[in-house]
Amino acid sequence: MARLAIRLLPAIVIVGSALLLVAPAAAETLEQLDALVQASAKPKEGLALARSQAATGSWLDALGTLERVLAVEPKHKQGRLLHASILCRLDDADGAKIEFARLKSGDYKKADWAAAIAPCNALKGAGA
Repeated sequence: MARLAIRLLPAIVIVGSALLLVAPAAAETLEQLDALVQASAKPKEGLALARSQAATGSWLDALGTLERVLAVEPKHKQGRLLHASILCRLDDADGAKIEFARLKSGDYKKADWAAAIAPCNALKGAGA
């Protein structure tokens, strides 16, 4: 068992190092990454952060932030709506369809709902 652990040690170090490199582009240090995680643990702050990330086109960062928000508060309405919309922007029409099916358009302002589904409609127009 000890021999196996010793032989696997280089692979474990490489994988561990690679995981550190997968941090969101906005987080350059571990302290910044911690701040992002802490912000997304509070739904209001996490949603604001995700909106900010989305506004700059950082869709994957925004998606990750929203998934942490939704892990804390799964029924967060605004978080779910933005999550569904970002899935469309990332060409995940199936994922977006599932998310939108969980939502009720009547729970949102018409303008917010229209803005959220617009990327999905664009996907349909592109033949997705």
